Amino acid sequence: MSLLGAAALLGSFLYGADAAVAPAAHAEGNGAAIAPQSGWSSWSFIRKNPTEANIEAQAAAMASTGLVSHGFNYINIDDFYIRDPRTTVDSYGRWAVDTGKFPHGMKAVGDYVHGKGEKFGMYLTPGIPVAAYNQNTPIAGTSYHARDIVSDTTHYEKNYNFGDGSMYFIDYGKNPAAAQAFVNSWADLLASYGVDYLKMDGVGPDDTADVQHWSQALNQSGRTIHFQLSNSLDVKNAAVWKNNSNGWRIDGDVECYCSTLTNWNNVSQRFNDLPAWVAYDSPGGWGDPDSIEVGNGSNDGLTADERRTQLTLWSISAAPLILGTDLTHMDSADLSLLTNDEVLAVDRAGRPAHPVKQGAQQQTWWAYNGDGTYAVGLFNLGGSSANVTADWSDLGFTGSATVHDDWSHSDLGSSANSFTASIPSHGSRLLKVTPAAGHGTIGARMVSKLSGRCVDTPQGTTYNTTQLAVWDCNGGPNQNVTYNTSSKTLVLEGKCFDAYDNQTTAGTPVEMYDCNGGTNQQWNRNTNGTITGVQSGLCLDVTGATNPNGAGLELWNCNGGDNQQWTLG
Repeated sequence: MSLLGAAALLGSFLYGADAAVAPAAHAEGNGAAIAPQSGWSSWSFIRKNPTEANIEAQAAAMASTGLVSHGFNYINIDDFYIRDPRTTVDSYGRWAVDTGKFPHGMKAVGDYVHGKGEKFGMYLTPGIPVAAYNQNTPIAGTSYHARDIVSDTTHYEKNYNFGDGSMYFIDYGKNPAAAQAFVNSWADLLASYGVDYLKMDGVGPDDTADVQHWSQALNQSGRTIHFQLSNSLDVKNAAVWKNNSNGWRIDGDVECYCSTLTNWNNVSQRFNDLPAWVAYDSPGGWGDPDSIEVGNGSNDGLTADERRTQLTLWSISAAPLILGTDLTHMDSADLSLLTNDEVLAVDRAGRPAHPVKQGAQQQTWWAYNGDGTYAVGLFNLGGSSANVTADWSDLGFTGSATVHDDWSHSDLGSSANSFTASIPSHGSRLLKVTPAAGHGTIGARMVSKLSGRCVDTPQGTTYNTTQLAVWDCNGGPNQNVTYNTSSKTLVLEGKCFDAYDNQTTAGTPVEMYDCNGGTNQQWNRNTNGTITGVQSGLCLDVTGATNPNGAGLELWNCNGGDNQQWTLG
């Protein structure tokens, strides 16, 4: 995907060792999550005891602390607001709100949150309550009943509160109209509360149908409802999640379930996990590394440097900023971090970064901003202070550049070829880098004769096994392709064009991968404009008759078509 585009279509495919090829992914088109969302969720701090009073107290605090004026606007109720779905449901088989905790009901809470200039979120897990099946409750607005959409009463959906035995799987094939009507009625109920955000927890590969049908249900509710999936989702299914939701949890809980909210180990794990998801982030949907545990000082479980590093990583990754801390007892230093508008602007620009070298103790992450500048994060994951360097050549340009520190709002002058800073243990810097000569060396483009679009790595990711695609030419570093005549390699952002898994059949995706000298990474440039794989003898081809933005590269039988002819230079 272009780093400049407001992406709605991704031509990226990620592969595990035995993963099947995924379909192209379209962003959820409901108008939500145009930029990564910011707000607060009840789970980290309130956890198992949400009440009308303490949720409204957090909503009031988010406004009074000034967080709302800095773009934090979601107040989300997580689990434990309902009665036991094994025994108790409403008259149409949906979860019943615990009126002991919420005496005035959820609409009253939604109205209170909206009155503070905020948005209201709720929580559920897939399936239909066991009590609905046992009571054979009617499905609202229809002649159908709960037992019309359940086939298996021996297996259960995941539910974190009441556990196995509380939710059955919905069989969407048994009676499709009844199944859709049931989830539609639940979505309509949430809309009647004024819900703006829905977190669906416990989602796994077996819940694809639930996600798809809930997406339809929310979209027919007459209300724009952000649809968030959780947790530890599999990147092999990323295209499905993106097509049907506005966000996806890439990891398990960031909470440590210890004496503090989290710890460094849980936060630092995200450095390893975020890069695989970069290609799927775009307006309409964002990868979620979980809650920001910044706000309550040392009670968060992080040092001051670690709290700033969490915000730096989340922001440069274009991740949602959903706070898990107690907003009614904010630490003043933490509040200043959360209201730094230069840092927040990096997050909300929606241009996710990727590391130059994943897994190192000292890491440089970067993203091209689309205007000739770069967002650069310097991170020291080691146990003592260390120098961390950003080499301009890794960003795709040479020469000098001016450097600005977003955290301190200070200009650091001009730096030739690189910038180095001493970073404390678990610390970070967040920089804006402006090359003196624009993109410097950028200029070698590989252009499709059919569409005039350039070969492009989605979002600038350098993650191995990301399928290459075409996108409108923009001069960005993720379109700088070079051909090495001696090694016969095509190189983009330091990675080689690679025929997936050494396959030699038509339709094999062409991905980016560490250069290794394999024949599946060797290519012949031909006088007729085609490029053929040395190993396969097949032509480098871009899918589709019109080469739309996001169309992927693949091997195909040579046929002389314009979608197999390229100019490079």
